[in-house]
Amino acid sequence: MTQNIEHKSSDEPKYTIGDCGEDGRYPVTSLAGVMAGHIYRWHRAWYAVPAGQPDSARTKHADRWEAADHLCEILGTAPAAPADTAGTVEPVPVPYLRGLKPTPQNIINAARALARLAELAWEPLEGYPGADNRWRMKCFCGWTGTRWWSHLRGRNNDNTPRPENRHDGCIPMAQHAETIARLYTPASTCPCSPGDDTGAHPVTADGAAQLLASVARARRTGPPEELNRLVALLLGPCPAASARAQALQEVAERSKRR
Repeated sequence: MTQNIEHKSSDEPKYTIGDCGEDGRYPVTSLAGVMAGHIYRWHRAWYAVPAGQPDSARTKHADRWEAADHLCEILGTAPAAPADTAGTVEPVPVPYLRGLKPTPQNIINAARALARLAELAWEPLEGYPGADNRWRMKCFCGWTGTRWWSHLRGRNNDNTPRPENRHDGCIPMAQHAETIARLYTPASTCPCSPGDDTGAHPVTADGAAQLLASVARARRTGPPEELNRLVALLLGPCPAASARAQALQEVAERSKRR
């Protein structure tokens, strides 16, 4: 289902914005039925990508209406802005983070989110995008779509995900707990073999702190392969993901007390 969005300065609608796709993007179509491109929200800003143009041609806007207006204004008349003037956040080549730098805080937030997804038997289909961006994931019933981490973590730290029924068409809620228990068995120590991410995943604050320090050094000196390996140790799949997230949280608390 699509929705007509009115142009801010006119009573006449000038385009339609379609429903959000699994990738978190909204198609924009002119009233003449021509695809103008798509828009999407990323960290409180809106971006517009003209039809037929690569993502590097995106432009930054204050809201969805301004982004859609821009697409209709340039429709068929001009190439998109070059990447260096688009004002966008470029993705970084590290695993398990989408469009986020591997800073200690981002890694700690991502570890907490990924551990909670494992506890709820959600499978992430892309890296952690932050709390305020759509995150594509797969449900234990096979459904795929986007969810907001800020919704899954619960309101005011109550740890109750919303919506409680997961999504439309999921198995009955009465079967959720049994299904999750069958799919997720938490561990207090890392049982992964040395070949998994080339090392053991840390489950103590000291081990997590050492890896975070190694990540900081790798960001400065490289090579990229070493940075990726270290980030994977902190964020890669592991039955002890919850213990690892707790260890990283302890590191953060230590830093606050200093």
